[in-house]
Amino acid sequence: MKFSIPNIYTYKNLKVFIAVPIILMLVSVYLSQNLTLDSSLSGGVSVLLQANTSMNAQQIASKLSQSLNIPSPTVQVTSSEVQITISANRSLSNAENYLLDVYQYHSNYSSYLLNATNYQIALSKEPSNHTLAELLNSSQKGENISLAGMQHYINLESSSLSPFVKSPYINNTNADSLLSSAQSMYSEAGNTYEKTIMSGILSVVPSKSYSYQQISVLQSSYFLQQLETIIIIAFILISIIVFFIFRTAVPSFAVVFGAANDMIVAIGAMSLFRIPLGIASIGGLLMLLGYSIDTDVLTAIRIIKRHEGTPEDRAYSSMKTGLTMTFTAIVSFAVLFIVSLVLYVPTYYEISGVVLFGLIGDLATTWLGNASMILLYIKRKERVK
Repeated sequence: MKFSIPNIYTYKNLKVFIAVPIILMLVSVYLSQNLTLDSSLSGGVSVLLQANTSMNAQQIASKLSQSLNIPSPTVQVTSSEVQITISANRSLSNAENYLLDVYQYHSNYSSYLLNATNYQIALSKEPSNHTLAELLNSSQKGENISLAGMQHYINLESSSLSPFVKSPYINNTNADSLLSSAQSMYSEAGNTYEKTIMSGILSVVPSKSYSYQQISVLQSSYFLQQLETIIIIAFILISIIVFFIFRTAVPSFAVVFGAANDMIVAIGAMSLFRIPLGIASIGGLLMLLGYSIDTDVLTAIRIIKRHEGTPEDRAYSSMKTGLTMTFTAIVSFAVLFIVSLVLYVPTYYEISGVVLFGLIGDLATTWLGNASMILLYIKRKERVK
C-alpha cells in the first residue's frame, strides 16, 4: 500500500495553519528565558592535557565535580588528549567587574588631578579669579569622590576574593597605590585559583604536559555581543536579498519569518533539553539558518513564479519534495545526536541537537506557515485583479 500525503492546501481556512508556527514561536520564546551559556560565552577555564586514561568523559566529569566542588565540567576524551572546560568562578568574575570599576575611578581621579593642577597654576597668576577658584574646588571634590569610589570597589573586590587571598594593606590616600593593590590582589587570586584547579584535575587525570587558559567573563561577553551583531547583520542582508528576489513584502516576510522562527524554536528546544549556547551551537544555528532560507526561497519561487497547475498543487508538490529532504536530514542529525549523547561528545551533541530540533520546527514553519502565507497572498492578489 502506497502512503500518500493529502493536499492540505485545498483546505479553505489556511490561517489556521499559520497559527501553528506562531504558537511554536511564542512557546519557544517563553522557554528561551532559561537558556544557558557555555564557558566560551560565559567565561571559564579550559585545560588541555596530554594523557592516556581508561576513564570515559562522564567518569572524569563526575570525579572532578566532587574533588573541586563545582558543577559538572565539560570533558572530551580522545586517544591521547583530555580537554576539560569549567564554568567561570563567580568570585573571580565579580572581582573582575570591581577591578574595572577601580580602573574607571582611577581614570577619573587622574583627569580631576590634571585639571586641578592647571587651575592652581592659572589661579596663582590670577588670585582674584573666582571662576578659577570654583573650578579648582570642583576638581578637588572630584578627586576625593574618585578616591572614595576606588576604596569602595577595592573593598568589594577584596571581599569577593577572600576565598583565594588575604586582604592586603592598602594606602587609602594614594590613587596609584590603590590601583596597584587592586591589580596585585586579582592577579594573586587568579594564580591561587589556577593552582587549586590544576591540583584537582591532575589528581584525577595525571599528566606531565598541559595548557591552562582562562576566559574572562568580559572577554566572553564581548564575543557574545559580536556574535549577536553578526547574526543581526546576516538577517538584514538576507532580508535585502530576499526582497530583491520577490520585490513584494508578503513573500519576503514569509521567508525571513521562516528562518527566524526556526532559530527561535531551536533556541527554545536548547533551553528545554539543557543544551548550552556556545561556539558549537551557534555554528548549528547558522547551519539551520542556511537550510531554512534555502527551503523557504525555493518553495516561494516554485509557488509564485511557476505556472503549471494551481498554486495549491505547486505548494503540495513542493511540500512532498521538501518533506523528503527534511526527514532525511532529521534522521541523519538524530543519529548524530544519539551517538554524541551516548559517547558524551559535547561539540557534536550541541550542533546536532540545535539542527535536529530546528528542522523539526521547520516542518511546521515552512509547510504550515510559509506556504500558507504565500497562497493567501496569491489568492488576495487574484481577487484584486
